[in-house]
Amino acid sequence: MRKFKFHFDAGHGWLQVHLNDLYDIDLTPEDFTRFSYRNGDWLYLEEDLDAITFIRQWERQHDGFVRIVDHIDDGYNSPIRNFERLPDTRELADEIPF
Repeated sequence: MRKFKFHFDAGHGWLQVHLNDLYDIDLTPEDFTRFSYRNGDWLYLEEDLDAITFIRQWERQHDGFVRIVDHIDDGYNSPIRNFERLPDTRELADEIPF
């Protein structure tokens, strides 16, 4: 079981994922929406679609669960919002799986 951190502010939340974890499960930053952020080798995957995409792929390839070990409250406005946005490479027709 791999452990990850989850950041949130008054309006949204992000799963913190290292690039090596993406590559380990055959994903790249281009597999996510422009609503996620990057700071160096760390991605902050927005909670509505991108974090779910990552978690599902991780669990399929590792036969295990993702465990959130830290819930980090960044207050009213997270500094994550000032990081570089991921490129807008996803199709607008992408669906959110419910």
